[in-house]
Amino acid sequence: MSHLRHCLIVAGWEFRRYFKWKDQIIGLIFFLGISGVWYGVAKVLQGRGRTITVAVVDMNLQAPPSGRLEFVSAPPTDSARIEGLRAGDLDGVLSRGRDGTFDLLVEQDPRYQAELQALLNAISQGERLGASGLSPQDLAAINAPAPLDVRFTDPTRQQTGTAEKIIAGVLIGVMLISVFTSMAYLMTGIAGEKQLRVTESVVSAISPQAWIDGKVIGLTAYSLTGIVNLALGGLVVGISAKLATDFAIPKIAIRPGIVLVIAVVAILGMILWNCFFAAVAATIDDPNTSTRSSMLMLPAIPVGLAVVVFRDPDSLLSHLLAVFPLTSAPALPARMVLSNPGIVEILASLLLLIGAIWLTRRVAGRIFEVGMLLYGKEPSWREIARWVARPTT
Repeated sequence: MSHLRHCLIVAGWEFRRYFKWKDQIIGLIFFLGISGVWYGVAKVLQGRGRTITVAVVDMNLQAPPSGRLEFVSAPPTDSARIEGLRAGDLDGVLSRGRDGTFDLLVEQDPRYQAELQALLNAISQGERLGASGLSPQDLAAINAPAPLDVRFTDPTRQQTGTAEKIIAGVLIGVMLISVFTSMAYLMTGIAGEKQLRVTESVVSAISPQAWIDGKVIGLTAYSLTGIVNLALGGLVVGISAKLATDFAIPKIAIRPGIVLVIAVVAILGMILWNCFFAAVAATIDDPNTSTRSSMLMLPAIPVGLAVVVFRDPDSLLSHLLAVFPLTSAPALPARMVLSNPGIVEILASLLLLIGAIWLTRRVAGRIFEVGMLLYGKEPSWREIARWVARPTT
């Protein structure tokens, strides 16, 4: 049986080992529940709520029709006003001094102060406009920003905005989540098989390289199903937020080719780190006591470095991060969203990433071949180096 056939058998078994339709459906139901709660809470918060009654002294104020404020005439005496506040009939008593300053008398902390302040600001602004002789149109023209049109040499490119930065951040976050998810299953599967001593039976039928290749392929595929489930859940939550509030789902004009490249880079990055984790797991005798567990946090370093792309996607460091195999998976998608990398940079990044995967899987296969048969102690780094450097038979 060919190497590819063995890989597919192991990959199919690893995928079916963890993939359960029930879990995927429960995940979507969870997102639907979050959406329902979000929608309900947003609708409650959008309601008028309790009416805030403010008594005004010698003023004629009109409350905004969409707000909670209600203005009534204040009682004639201070004692009656205080009694109304203490009894809860009034939430505040508003008066104005001769110098134009407003005074608000309250019994409790005025949680409506921001709404009232906005109304008073509008009144004061109108009075100042009248005293200055300027019309509202004149003031708007004076405060209007200078018009500036940004044009790119590439007419299909658009200026980076908040939506693009959100998408770039989501891409990096999803990449990190998927890597750690597959890492957890690799550690559980490989360490468990090693402790149960089933390795001898497996290597008699399947080569160690085919075994580790199949594990990486199967668990990467399983992680991708989790990403799809997460994307669908996020879309459901976004639609719920759009229906319940004025939240706008970010719009960005990304060409299908760019989407395809981003997906390919993300998958290749997952495969690279999964090969590395498989090699590390094969050298661990007991995950609960091994000091090598700290190496499992290494993917956070390139993801953290990729944040540099947000600050300046066209800097030299951003170019290097987008090409270097260990950082290209999170950095290149961010550059493709925030900037406009050339075809040469994209091809170089993909080729280097593929080369790094081939080298890492070969190294992982050699470590896996010996490490899975070694019980009782963890190999030293010198022993691991000898395994990697030994000639192939």
